[in-house]
Amino acid sequence: MAEKKIPSLDNALLIKRVTSGTFGDPCGYEEILMRTKNNRYVLVRRGGESSHCPGESIDLIMKADALKWLDIN
Repeated sequence: MAEKKIPSLDNALLIKRVTSGTFGDPCGYEEILMRTKNNRYVLVRRGGESSHCPGESIDLIMKADALKWLDIN
């Protein structure tokens, strides 16, 4: 299976950051929505082992999903 290609986030625009808990909290997490210079949306999730997003993930998402995420957060 081919690995998914994630665009560079070096110059991406931070749209919103949501955090819960503190560093080292097993239930804590951080979610960051960014838009790249090519208008692609990226959701970065980092969380403790007991959070709703354990570990780290970086996912390309559709604009509609980014807007939905913003409505919820």
